[in-house]
Amino acid sequence: MSYDLLPAEQKEGRLFFRLDSESEKRHGAIGYLRADFGRSGREFWTTWFDIQKDLKTYDFKNELDGVINSLRDDGQKPPFASRANLQTFCATNPAYPLTDHDVGFKIQTLNFTYTFRCTPRVGDYDVYSYAFDNCYLLPELAGKHELPEMCYSTLPSSGELILISRSKNGYSPCDFSKSDPEANRLFADTSNKIFSITRAQEAAMLAGSLFGWNVPAAKPWNYDQNGEPRLQNQPKKNDPER
Repeated sequence: MSYDLLPAEQKEGRLFFRLDSESEKRHGAIGYLRADFGRSGREFWTTWFDIQKDLKTYDFKNELDGVINSLRDDGQKPPFASRANLQTFCATNPAYPLTDHDVGFKIQTLNFTYTFRCTPRVGDYDVYSYAFDNCYLLPELAGKHELPEMCYSTLPSSGELILISRSKNGYSPCDFSKSDPEANRLFADTSNKIFSITRAQEAAMLAGSLFGWNVPAAKPWNYDQNGEPRLQNQPKKNDPER
């Protein structure tokens, strides 16, 4: 499969540099690759650095290999085949300006986003590439890692329909809650969806209302897209290390 380097958008500017620890979780940062073309300009020395090892799945590692190999081998003058090729590519293609010396490109696939900070000159590392899991990156960029003013949810113990207000301890019972927990769950899902509230946001709101708004469980980025808690540093099944 062939991959094309595209210019980034202004809101993605932070993705070309190392983030602080909370931002790494919010953005789903997996790790970064550092590459250098060597003295000859045609070598390709790389080093990988983990950021959140639990996100470095087998599928990610396979796709990353494919992305880098495509940029090294595909086309008439692949940009990562040499420093000269990368210099030409940066000079002739639209890029996101980062500093006086660096320009940025990105590749976004179905599941992952890769940013490339390029400085093709002797004496610097030629490329830094940061990788992100779209399950966390895209909601963060869309503002879905902020808590809504209010949302519906159901009590885990009884299935009762409740209304939660941001920063308010506890919850408000709903007069129209039914005796059927499944009906209440459907109402909460449908109502929250109308206001573009994700399951992760709902889970964080529920935790905040019950346990306090400063606990990690009250942060939407600590949940997956299904509203389930993220398991940090847990080995994934069928994910052999290389």
